[in-house]
Amino acid sequence: MRFLALSVFIVVFSCMEGGILNKDLVYKTSQGDVKFSHKFHVKVKKLKCSACHPEPFKKRFGANKFTMQDIWDGAFCGSCHNGKVAFNAKDPANCVNCHIQRSRE
Repeated sequence: MRFLALSVFIVVFSCMEGGILNKDLVYKTSQGDVKFSHKFHVKVKKLKCSACHPEPFKKRFGANKFTMQDIWDGAFCGSCHNGKVAFNAKDPANCVNCHIQRSRE
């Protein structure tokens, strides 16, 4: 019974303001850091966790190693960002949707 109560608490907490669903995950890449927003995908687009976990993404940050070529080939982000379900990751005009632009000072 304690395990069930703890599990419910963890799920509820993850949906509150301080939880993972309200945080951006930032991946460091050579093409510019990539920001992934749980809040946008879950709360705005109304996707369920099961849409991405455990496939195509493991739940642990950094556990998934992939390249832009993988995405362009329809894996990971590319399973949705294919121009049919969501914006096309292959279109150069869409790079700024994910890649954080660094200021050139």
